[in-house]
Amino acid sequence: MPSEPARTTDVAALALEYGDRLIVGTVRDVHQAVAQRAFRATRVVGSRVPESLHDAVVTSVYGAISGVLRVSSGSVRALSARGIGRPVESTRLGRGVVAALNGLVGDELRRLDDPQAITMSVRVDGADVPVTGWPLREAFRDATSHLVIFLHGLCEDDESWNAMRRTQGTTYAERIVAETDGTPVFVRYNTGLHISENGKHLDALIGQMVENWPERVTRITLVGHSMGGLVVRAATNHATASGGTWTGLVRDVVCLGTPHAGAALEKAAHAGARVLRFLPESRPFGHILDTRSSGIVDLRHGYISADEWEGQDLTARWGLDRIAAAPLAHAEYHFVAATLGATRRHPLSAVLGDLLVHFSSAAGIGRSGPVVDGARFEYLPSSNHFALLNHPQVGDWLVEWVKASSRERRAIAAGTP
Repeated sequence: MPSEPARTTDVAALALEYGDRLIVGTVRDVHQAVAQRAFRATRVVGSRVPESLHDAVVTSVYGAISGVLRVSSGSVRALSARGIGRPVESTRLGRGVVAALNGLVGDELRRLDDPQAITMSVRVDGADVPVTGWPLREAFRDATSHLVIFLHGLCEDDESWNAMRRTQGTTYAERIVAETDGTPVFVRYNTGLHISENGKHLDALIGQMVENWPERVTRITLVGHSMGGLVVRAATNHATASGGTWTGLVRDVVCLGTPHAGAALEKAAHAGARVLRFLPESRPFGHILDTRSSGIVDLRHGYISADEWEGQDLTARWGLDRIAAAPLAHAEYHFVAATLGATRRHPLSAVLGDLLVHFSSAAGIGRSGPVVDGARFEYLPSSNHFALLNHPQVGDWLVEWVKASSRERRAIAAGTP
């Protein structure tokens, strides 16, 4: 996919713009709800003058605040566009803010054609790499025939895999380069879009990558953290249905803390939004939860196919029913689950799982049984959801799985079983 022009909006502009939408708007609505309850007494005696005066003043004040924020945001955007100030993606903080914003309202950003809407792309050193011949050769000068493709989770980005590098001392990518014949490839995407849509984009991206890769691709390993694991499964599902050929190269699918049967935190947000609707004073906060992105809503169900959500209001449904998606018959699936407690039965583990995903969901166990029959399972106790982005034990497993594919390839080349 072609890379987008450099985004020039400053972090301050993002804060001003979405502060107006999410904070000022919510405070205004809560204020109005409280005022309506307080002015019931004046309505009883037939006087609406105090309420009318109050409403006029409130409308003026909040309108002025909102106007100032909008003008300030526009001014910062204009200054950044003229090269005054630092582009938002010139810093790790800015890129992290963009990733988080896309996770929260990425579908809306895409609808508005906002320059902050992320387009799925291969990334190197915090920048997009076009998936064409010369840019790929330049970015991957030491490319091998074995692609190890990494997909991050909700509100994360390609640099999230460097988590805890200072304490761990190394990353999965560094270990793959040093200990295997794989070439790590990091993909960034808009996590606010439907998982099935990102799966479709990933299918196209990998197809282009295989076609234009500097070496003839002989193996692909797919690694997804959290939502990334669902996007990986959505991509293979879409490619299989559309006749894509790259799936024949996949030998391992690795899912780290992936909510195959739905995410507990999204279920809690769904329940919280419904509870908050009961009182006028709390309804604006419920509205914030209800306006969460399509990608977040998909996590409640673990949906990876458009057939599971098209034509339905998912924010009104609790259901966990999913359409079965056939796994790749020739690939090995590795599901890694973590728990906060030292055992699966520890109270923290039972209630919170790894903090965001319950153990059974990450292990691929749904209501009707395993999500993928024959999937291999690994367990990481006394850990949390985000530790899976860079954990020594997970690194050992990953290297082992990538090496196993390498041994298989060499055996096939040598004509031995």
